[in-house]
Amino acid sequence: MKRNLVIDNLRGLAMLGVIGIHVGTFVLSSGTPRLDLFLLLQIFTRFAVPAFFFISGYGLFCNDALRQPLDYVASVRHHLRTVGIPYLVWSLFYIRLWQWEDMIRPDGTFAPSVLLVKLLLGEGCYHIYFLVLLLGFYITLPWWRGLVRLVNQPSRAGTAACLAVLAGLQLWLYHWNAVYWTYPAWTAQYKIIIRLLNERINYIPLFYGFVFVLGGLCAVHEEALRDWLRRRLAVTFAAFAASCAVYLHSFYGYVAQGMKLADIPGQLTQLTPEGLLYTVCWISFFCAVLERLAHRKLLFLKVLSAYSMVIYLIHPYFMEVWYSLFGRLGISFHQVPILLYYALVLGTSLAAGVCIHALARHSRLFGLLVLGRRP
Repeated sequence: MKRNLVIDNLRGLAMLGVIGIHVGTFVLSSGTPRLDLFLLLQIFTRFAVPAFFFISGYGLFCNDALRQPLDYVASVRHHLRTVGIPYLVWSLFYIRLWQWEDMIRPDGTFAPSVLLVKLLLGEGCYHIYFLVLLLGFYITLPWWRGLVRLVNQPSRAGTAACLAVLAGLQLWLYHWNAVYWTYPAWTAQYKIIIRLLNERINYIPLFYGFVFVLGGLCAVHEEALRDWLRRRLAVTFAAFAASCAVYLHSFYGYVAQGMKLADIPGQLTQLTPEGLLYTVCWISFFCAVLERLAHRKLLFLKVLSAYSMVIYLIHPYFMEVWYSLFGRLGISFHQVPILLYYALVLGTSLAAGVCIHALARHSRLFGLLVLGRRP
């Protein structure tokens, strides 16, 4: 398969953003509770999760895949192995580490139904729902192939109009989900149904469909798009700067309303109009930057991309390790600069990724279990 180094490097940047989101929840309790760091790590990292869906969409439609017949059974089998198995293994790892008491009934017996629900809903750890959504995209791939074909109009104006409609539908879906949702009275009798309804945004891929389809379209028109990006760095920068200004305007609007800082990121997710605009502009601008730098060896991003999956999977563990270690050393977290915490989490997660890849190269079974493949 022909590699697109821009997409590979974009994966590395998205990984930095994911860690930023999770580390950023500690900004206000760290040794540097500054507003600029809060904005950087809790607001301007919101591109990260949809960027990964964009990259996944690109990967499924690159190399002229849309024109090739789809072997659906083989595709699902492949993705259940490469994504499903690591999802189960890492979910069980985090459940055993932090949630095992939830599995035990008051009489001391094991409750397999609780474990099953956690696995179905991606509740093994706060970050792992992403893999459930990714599996959702893979399982419903025929639908997304049809949607990419529908949006891919003969003219650029037609494609742009279809994308605008799709973005509008996704924003409407999220708004309806947040504002107009009510449960039928009969659902109160069934806890599992209530859980499914409450967690719907974490396993229904429709909420992230726009960026996934956008990634697919970019793969279909890869050469023309890359040529456009090389010549439009200034345009993409202007759009990105404008989207940042919109984000800041909304942020300070919530501040003026008296909303707590910690609650504002939930109002500016990638599923809101400001968040979706920012995500698209971020992807466009950094793809343009990476196109300009394509002839250079961006070693750091190359390394992050190579180990991105395992860094993603393991970094919550190291967040907890470092947080606990500070306490055992008698260091209050109020004394720890947040960027130091970020660097420690990233560095140890990367080091663990290197070790895990090395072990996976020597053991096919280990690689299958933790990575879904042998590196």
